[in-house]
Amino acid sequence: MKDYYCFDIAFPNIVFDEFMSNSEKVKSIHHAHIYSKENEIEVRVLFESNTYFGRKLSLWASSINWKTFGTFIEASNVNQNERLEKIDFGGASLVGIKNGTNQYEGNLQYVIINIDVVKFYWQPSQENTNTAEFYLNETGFKAVKSFYTPLMETEDGEFSFKRMNGTDVFYTIDKGKFRPEFNFCVRDDKSASEAKIIKEPKIQFIYTENVTEEEALKYGDIIRIITSFYFHSNVNYSLIRIHLEKNTITIKRVNKPNHMEPTGNFWGFKNFWDLHKFLSSDWQKTTFENHGKLPKVVEMFIQAISVYNSSRYLIFYNIIEIIKGGDKEIKSEFTQLLNDDERKVKFDEALEVLLKTIGSEEHTDFKNKWQGVSSKLKYKPMKSPMEEFLRKSKLDPDTFPIKLKKIIELRDDFTHGSTNIVQSEELDKANKFLYRISGILILQLMGVQEWELDLKLD
Repeated sequence: MKDYYCFDIAFPNIVFDEFMSNSEKVKSIHHAHIYSKENEIEVRVLFESNTYFGRKLSLWASSINWKTFGTFIEASNVNQNERLEKIDFGGASLVGIKNGTNQYEGNLQYVIINIDVVKFYWQPSQENTNTAEFYLNETGFKAVKSFYTPLMETEDGEFSFKRMNGTDVFYTIDKGKFRPEFNFCVRDDKSASEAKIIKEPKIQFIYTENVTEEEALKYGDIIRIITSFYFHSNVNYSLIRIHLEKNTITIKRVNKPNHMEPTGNFWGFKNFWDLHKFLSSDWQKTTFENHGKLPKVVEMFIQAISVYNSSRYLIFYNIIEIIKGGDKEIKSEFTQLLNDDERKVKFDEALEVLLKTIGSEEHTDFKNKWQGVSSKLKYKPMKSPMEEFLRKSKLDPDTFPIKLKKIIELRDDFTHGSTNIVQSEELDKANKFLYRISGILILQLMGVQEWELDLKLD
């Protein structure tokens, strides 16, 4: 059985022959094989060696943004593989290109292209319609393990894994339901003294009505985001399999290693829920409404934890500003006891008094200054948009152990590179406090109102 899929590949509108123009012309379409391995996606493009296509491809690739690589690829003639209908490279980034004099299949040379994601469309699997499996990376293992007991032996001498009491339920999400599960794979050899059970973490979806590909991916992304925030570590999918009426879609993704241990929870926000209670809470509606902001702020929150000092502070502060969004300063006027003409008379009288406090040679400049100032005197002192936002978010700046004015000043100092004037102990406390504020605001984006701002920093 082949361990690859065959198709034809083209790079429309790319003129490879502008590189090494003295060689044979490159064909517009090449035969290719794609290998989907555990931690690698490899595309082998076959070509006639005298065209130097592999070398030309490398030269061209050095001039583009590798994140857009997949948009240049067009795949065709994929139906030579059983049940396969389409291969989509649109979201792929280039990881690397490898040329070698020993890379031959028969009379054709090949170049190896490594990418990070590929999507396959297959003929539908009728028995699995309206279900999906989103397989998690290693970080996601912790999200699933809390739902299972260890391997146990029954009275009948059988071995099994059982779900923890109360966690065998499915959680609702819009047009479906989901739950974290293990997919169990057994590796055994009757000649060996040990058998091995592999526990693959996944999110299992069951759709209660027909969903689109976009909806299915959105549901998966939302679960990934909220789980990442819960554990303070990036949870990603390594394989997605979505069974729809018209086709089955599989997405293979190669994720970067995550060196952060997923040790987070909501304790820093005085919320002591486990993941099961969080998923059982009423988070769905608000999370969907804020899906535009959540991926960005959760990514930034995890990034802030992995950096130090002023960089951490600026990221936490930026999270607050993003969530605050477009709140504007609201001008409110003092109650006026006089009409406009009467007020002008009083202002002119005040100006005459003020002019007596400075030399006559500066009166003209002072009058010009007065024109700008007097027009604003009818307004009350403007409240800080940040202060108003925090109050609306049930966070009272008057109770903060670090004054809001100081929080803003620190941001300004770091933005302008004035890091030496801040004591390290002061910065540690400020980072601890902004961690709590930004985390609580993210909880609110998910509709979670069970939290408390810890004001103790010692």
